[in-house]
Amino acid sequence: ARTNMSAEEAPVPAPEAAPVDVPAPEAAPVEPLVYITLISEDQKEVNISSEALKQSETLTDMVANLRSTGVTEVKRLGPLRNITGETLIKVVEWCEHHKGEPNLAQDDVGANAGPNRVTIPEWDEEFLRVSNEELFKLIEASKILDIKRLRKYAIRGRFFMSLW
Repeated sequence: ARTNMSAEEAPVPAPEAAPVDVPAPEAAPVEPLVYITLISEDQKEVNISSEALKQSETLTDMVANLRSTGVTEVKRLGPLRNITGETLIKVVEWCEHHKGEPNLAQDDVGANAGPNRVTIPEWDEEFLRVSNEELFKLIEASKILDIKRLRKYAIRGRFFMSLW
C-alpha cells in the first residue's frame, strides 16, 4: 500500500451544501448618488456629487440650512460669489477626486501647520501645477468654500513657487 500521495491524488471531500433556510447576508444600504448643480458668479453650472460636496464645509452648511427650512431636495446652489466657472470646475474636480476622505481639522490648517510640515500627494501636486493667477483663484475659492485640505495644499504650492 502506498502511503505518500501527491496533492493532486489526494481525495477531496465534497463541500457540504448550505442549509436552504439560511438567509443570504444583507448588503449594506447604498445611498443613491445625488448630484447638485453649483452656479458660479458668472452663471456657469457645474454638477457635484453629494459625496464630493462634503469636502466643502460651506456647501455642506448651505445644504443643511436649506433642509432645516423644509427644503427636502436641494438641486442647485448659487450663485457662488467671487468664484468663476473656470475655478469652480477645478474645485469640483478636486472635491470629486477626494470624495469620501475625511476633512482636515482647523488645527491642520493654522499657524502650526506651516508649509514645511505639509506633504502634498502626487495627484494634488499635478493638479496644482497651474499659473500663479489660477493658484490664487483656487486659494480664494477654497477659503470661501471652506475646503481646508485644498487650501492647505494650494498655499504650500504657492509658498514653494516663491522659492523657485
